Amino acid sequence: MIIQALELQNFRQYYGSQQLEFAYSDEGRIVTVILGDNGRGKTGIYRAIMFALFGDLKLMQDSDEAEITLVNLKALKENPSQTEARVTVKFLHDQETYEISRSLVAGQIGSQVKEQLKDQKLVHLESGKEWTTSKDILLKLQEIVDERVKHYFFFDGERIERLTRVSRQQKDEISMGIKNLLKIDEVLKSRDVLRLLMKKSKKELGQFSKGEYKKALMELEKKELEQLNIQEDEKAKAKLLVKMENDLTLIDQQLKEYETLKVLFRERDELEEQIKKADVLITDKTEHLKIYNEYLPMLAGEDHLYHVQSSLKNELSADNLSGISSDFVAKLIEDMRCICGTDLERNNEQYYQLEQLKSSIADFEENRSAHELQTSIRSLFSYLSKRQSTIDYQLTEIRALQYEKEESQVKLEQLNKRLSSSSEGHVQSLNDQRTSLIKAIAETEGLMKRFKENLATIEEEIGTLNNQLKDLKRKSGVRDQLLDKHDILERSVASMDGLIKRFEAEMIEELESATQQNLNYLLDAAGQSMIKRVGIQKDFSIEVYNAFDQPFLANISQGQRQVLSLSFITALAQTAGGDKALEMPLLMDTPFGRLSEMHQRNLIEYLPQICSQWILLVTDREFGEEEKAIFEESDAIGKYYELESTEPGVTMIREMQPAMKGGI
Repeated sequence: MIIQALELQNFRQYYGSQQLEFAYSDEGRIVTVILGDNGRGKTGIYRAIMFALFGDLKLMQDSDEAEITLVNLKALKENPSQTEARVTVKFLHDQETYEISRSLVAGQIGSQVKEQLKDQKLVHLESGKEWTTSKDILLKLQEIVDERVKHYFFFDGERIERLTRVSRQQKDEISMGIKNLLKIDEVLKSRDVLRLLMKKSKKELGQFSKGEYKKALMELEKKELEQLNIQEDEKAKAKLLVKMENDLTLIDQQLKEYETLKVLFRERDELEEQIKKADVLITDKTEHLKIYNEYLPMLAGEDHLYHVQSSLKNELSADNLSGISSDFVAKLIEDMRCICGTDLERNNEQYYQLEQLKSSIADFEENRSAHELQTSIRSLFSYLSKRQSTIDYQLTEIRALQYEKEESQVKLEQLNKRLSSSSEGHVQSLNDQRTSLIKAIAETEGLMKRFKENLATIEEEIGTLNNQLKDLKRKSGVRDQLLDKHDILERSVASMDGLIKRFEAEMIEELESATQQNLNYLLDAAGQSMIKRVGIQKDFSIEVYNAFDQPFLANISQGQRQVLSLSFITALAQTAGGDKALEMPLLMDTPFGRLSEMHQRNLIEYLPQICSQWILLVTDREFGEEEKAIFEESDAIGKYYELESTEPGVTMIREMQPAMKGGI
């Protein structure tokens, strides 16, 4: 699917009738940039597309309690009894053009705005064929795009940020993504039906069984009920955990709104980042020290080597450093002529000196091996001294980093106390709520861990009881027909469970591979050397591994987490979109977040290679001169719009000249 054009009429901030045409071409200019400040209606464009295509009145990121008014408020004020909003999307699929339009009407009753859907129509422009009922439109659209995966083609900064945190929301989103991408609804329904039949079969067995078999069957039923209760408690706590995590995020956002305390919050963020960086450096340097492990035995034997060196020094005479052999000196004495040509006389001073030199050299030659050992020990000491110095230096650096980390932790604790004791009562209340939430989250996570432990124990007990029932069933007095029916159902459910697990494993492997590919392209050189592999855990959390295949997520920077999140969400879209270049438009709202310049450049260069259409919703802070220059180099922008606020609640769409290679 390629979105060619969007027409908005009195929808959200877009008063009157306004249009956008989106870039798409075989020449690579597939990017549409829509620039606007927060609140100007960037997300409203995505909201309009989802409304037109699927009739969605809310987005996935909207809270259940949020009241979203889709009709433009200025138009509603001009005609409060009945105002119509309409969205029309023109799109291309398999070289065929379609146009879909939906509308709703709104009226103001007192202070409340009531909205309801009015009509909808899908038209195949080449043939003129029309679909006008919700059911017919849905069935036709399902042939083009599966509604279950529609959310994976849009992601905003908030969603990117959410997936950077190891939280219940992250696990739920990944789990739901995998289940949606599998598209095995019928298989899941079949398994549920079989489970229901097996439950009925167990009741029948209970009615007709007796003795030990009946007793074991009742115990099994009791354990399965206990298992179900714990699972329900676990779901309730998981839902509570998501709520608390959302509340914590909301509190952090509110706290950062206080101008007078922004410096303190910035300082807190910096301290938390310093602690994370210190952890990374300590881990890196500790790993680097491991390369000196092979020298440890020699360093441990250093005292013994000193003892050997001292003994050799006492036993050996002065070194012969002249390089002259004893035979050569003996020849000089025999010829009675010095090396300089002077004649010698027996018993004079020069003669005696040559005799002493001859004796000294002879002693050295006699103990040559010991002298060579002494020289080797000196060289070894010099070699080990350099290694010891390096190790000492690394250890000193690690201790310094640990000290800096501890110092930052103390400062962070003091800073939190300052924020709690702030003179601004509301800030103090928020900070106290934050502290309480963090404590409650930790307690809930601990409780959920105990749930998992209890479930593991119960599953083991259920397995034992099932084995016991197999041994007892032929002695139970139950008719073979009932037993055979139960066995067939049990094997069928087990087969379905195994099949679903294999599907999940294959999907996880595909997502891991796509995420790894994206990550390798988007990371800078430092990140690539640090992160070697991406894995999706059994609990559906994301983990990264270093060169030693050790879990490393806790040690990567916030920017690297953003890149990881982007890589995974893009992988979801790739997997949902098809085998070829991503066959759906990719909409990204404020995606750059905390990305470094290199990460931004990699993202801007990479995405046009893997998708057919990229609609980028950005603020001027994200889309500055540097970003424009990168896009100009890549020559990927085909359309460029700015959202201009002309009055409160009204945004006008202005088409601008896109930056192109060579400049226009």
